[in-house]
Amino acid sequence: MQWDSKNLEDEYSIKIRKGPEFASDLPITLKNLENLELSNTIPANRLLEISGENKYSEIVKNQLKLAKDKLSFHTYYLNEKKSNIIIGRNLPPPIIAEIVNCTEKSNDNILKKAKHYIDSGADIIDIGCVVNKPKPERIKEIIKLIRSKYNVLLSIDSMVPEEIKAATDENIDLILSLDLGNYNELLNLPKNIPIVILPTNVKQAYFPKDPETRIINLFNLTKDLFNNGFKKLIADPLLETPISPGICPSLEAYFLYKKKATENKYKAYELPMFFGISNVVELMDIDSVGINGLLASIAIELDMGILFTVEHSTKLMGGVRELKESVKLNYIAKHNKTPPINQGISIFKAKGKTSQVIPPINQANVILVDKTVQDYIPDTNGYFRIYTDNYSKKIFVHFYSFNGKLLQTFIGENAEALSKKIIQNDLTKDIYHLNYLGRELKKAEFCLFFGKPYIQDE
Repeated sequence: MQWDSKNLEDEYSIKIRKGPEFASDLPITLKNLENLELSNTIPANRLLEISGENKYSEIVKNQLKLAKDKLSFHTYYLNEKKSNIIIGRNLPPPIIAEIVNCTEKSNDNILKKAKHYIDSGADIIDIGCVVNKPKPERIKEIIKLIRSKYNVLLSIDSMVPEEIKAATDENIDLILSLDLGNYNELLNLPKNIPIVILPTNVKQAYFPKDPETRIINLFNLTKDLFNNGFKKLIADPLLETPISPGICPSLEAYFLYKKKATENKYKAYELPMFFGISNVVELMDIDSVGINGLLASIAIELDMGILFTVEHSTKLMGGVRELKESVKLNYIAKHNKTPPINQGISIFKAKGKTSQVIPPINQANVILVDKTVQDYIPDTNGYFRIYTDNYSKKIFVHFYSFNGKLLQTFIGENAEALSKKIIQNDLTKDIYHLNYLGRELKKAEFCLFFGKPYIQDE
């Protein structure tokens, strides 16, 4: 039932509480009744979601309290003056979301992307630079631009000393990246800015493939930077693309880093780790939600310090939110020492955990419909064109006359509401056209939910 049950409850002096919105969610609701305080106004399935969020917030609160008592080179504030984000042991890793080729984008596009990332749950917005096209002054402009609109931590993704120095002139919050080839030119950087370090020498095209070489390079670079006064460092063993060059050796490097950090020789140099999941999710033609979930479980299991992702291509739309929710699910599971299932948070999109039971069917009353009728009779009143915007989460419906003149525009986010409003406006009486319109609007709504591009009639 859609309404508040409180009046009914009071009238009959008996508890009457809301169950789930859908009967298919009854089993999981009944399983969790002991841990669920049902409501007069909020459906039980929503309460399960809220319970997961509350559980996550409570765990994070307790772990932050412990972390504040154990601040060190491995556990520290990214920027204590601006944010309460701490990276380090037993904490959920914050998410960096990169605006790719940021220095070549317009101000409007930069702000649009930044807002989308912040709304999706990103903790840090990364200013992605363009290889071999250094623009130090543009970086300064971008930092000022984003900070004029949003109170968010910013990072700079560049290997070029001039760009990195320009960013530090504007008090950038995080630097990506120093390696064996550029760090000597940057020893005068402010020592309070966190810096990601790499086991490479990009200048000399040196990119070690062997996991052990990478780890030794990272520990040696850490030692050298510690000796030069740097205190906030983040180690990046480098996560690579599946198949070619191959994800397994790079995962081995992450495991090896944790293993070697237990040895006396390296214990004093163990840093939070950087996990660049965009190298995997961006370069696979597979839906991102499952990949984000699996990579988040690896990140939580290995106690990663920070995650890095992008939504550069259309197929990754909504990826930051997927990753954020996946971190929460896996983080609760790790705390509860269980697999990441039945924790009150789920990130299903294409699939789900429940199904309907099909009732018995009387074959005598069945009408078999085995093909689509292809006959098309144009609606002389006009035609509809439908578009979606994944940033604003809106559906746009334009109604044109038969000769192509725009007559009416509708904007909304709910297929049913749009359908009813169009019917109320009496634009057409053609039931076949209205049937088509409802079908396409629902497709558009699904595409917004999935972060998928909508193309009419596809």
